[in-house]
Amino acid sequence: MSVSVLMQSAGIALTLVVGVCVVYAIVQMRRAYAEQKENLPRAISAVEEFQKTQDEFKSFLLRIESDGRALQKITLQVEVAVAALRETFSSSMRAATDRQTEAIENIRDHIDSQEERLARLLESISETLQTIPQPEQSGHYQQSHQSHQSQQVPRLQIGDHSRLRREVLSQDPELRFSVLKEWMSVNALAILHRASRTWTSVNDLIANVPPYLEPEAEVLNDCVLLIGTREHSEVLAVPLHALSSSSEFSHWFDSTLAGQSPPHLPAVLMRSHGRFKLVTKGTNSATGLPAA
Repeated sequence: MSVSVLMQSAGIALTLVVGVCVVYAIVQMRRAYAEQKENLPRAISAVEEFQKTQDEFKSFLLRIESDGRALQKITLQVEVAVAALRETFSSSMRAATDRQTEAIENIRDHIDSQEERLARLLESISETLQTIPQPEQSGHYQQSHQSHQSQQVPRLQIGDHSRLRREVLSQDPELRFSVLKEWMSVNALAILHRASRTWTSVNDLIANVPPYLEPEAEVLNDCVLLIGTREHSEVLAVPLHALSSSSEFSHWFDSTLAGQSPPHLPAVLMRSHGRFKLVTKGTNSATGLPAA
């Protein structure tokens, strides 16, 4: 009897424990379901956000692709523009080189023509010197002197006129200044072109003046170039750029009319006690200089 009661009590207790476990499991399942039910809208929202972000990313990729194509078109346009600019620059440089070469050739032609004129002048001087009567001397001396002249004259006529010209110019400052003035009248434009570019000293401006003219130069207030020659008190003045009416040197030069192509005549000044006195006016030839 007691054993049977104990077994029944144990069965009831076991049933109660199983029932409690089942109830606990049911409660846990309901709690988990409630949590999942609460998390489900958030998961759905996260999926929707991810899908929206994915669409935006696709749109961003499409814009990048479109911008890349536009950038390629711009790059091609830039390359075409650079090629056209290079071609224009090359043609401009070739044209400028041709103009400079032509100007140099013209200057050389002027110099050659002046040298020919000077050679003819020296021939005339030589012939004049030969016609000067000599003092009466003994017959033997006259015969030997005439024989010496007859040997020297042909040699002088066919000899080096350049050497004779330079010797005469070296000994005659007045003649040397006259030749320098004529040279400047022809070649002033070349000096003005040199002045329109970068230069550091007055020697850069007179680099093309023939050395046998023995030029001596200085620049006044960076606007007027003075060129003289050894042992001569007169100097030539050339404006390096257009002078205003208020300039202290403007009265040395005559103004030119608009559109007129002036002759490039330097002014002649006399140097005396550190000052300059105007002898003859020149032309303000810098006004006719084309832009560099």
